[in-house]
Amino acid sequence: MGAAQQAEQNRPEYTVLREYRLSGADVSTPTSRVLAVVDYVPPGNKQFAIRKTEGSDRGEKIVRRVLEHEVRMTRDSSATDFTPSNYEFALLGQESHRGKRCYVLGLNPKHDSPELLKGRAWVDAESFLILRVEGAPAKTPSWWIKDLQVAIDYGRADGIWLPLSTWASADLRLLGTHVLTSRDIQVQAATQSAKLSRPLTVPARRKRAQNPAVDAAVWNPQ
Repeated sequence: MGAAQQAEQNRPEYTVLREYRLSGADVSTPTSRVLAVVDYVPPGNKQFAIRKTEGSDRGEKIVRRVLEHEVRMTRDSSATDFTPSNYEFALLGQESHRGKRCYVLGLNPKHDSPELLKGRAWVDAESFLILRVEGAPAKTPSWWIKDLQVAIDYGRADGIWLPLSTWASADLRLLGTHVLTSRDIQVQAATQSAKLSRPLTVPARRKRAQNPAVDAAVWNPQ
């Protein structure tokens, strides 16, 4: 599994158009929708721009903090890698996931860190790449956040192995249960011989009514 992950580290430059949705306990009715563009330049440089926000401005505040944290962590991905230096692994069995035979591994973090998840991972039995992880942070990232649960689905887009969607549910003190999801709508990779032919674009941002909201703190599902 370590060798499979290492082989995917040599990523080309890429750009991702990502959609975030924030909702309360009723996930069928999002209170906020945010579109962001994320640019990655190897070996460890990320930048982002919020392109569009609809609904409550609380969603944009949370997404900004999530992306700012993602940018910082990209500079040193070793702190979050699924490696023996960060985790103790236990083979729990085998299951089918997304039509693929997978090994199910128990994840036990070696460090008391909010970047590491205590839970399970589904590893493709052929490629040894992680298809899904789910669990709770080894350390709560903020006093504001209780019972944070995270799930991340990985896959290949334009030849690059990436986390394509995330789900995070937390009980925010004074604010109740909130669910934040993200999904990559479009991924474009660039190589030395072929750069991006055109930038990813989304409709112009609409004006929103003023909506005072409490800035909850860092919430990082990735």
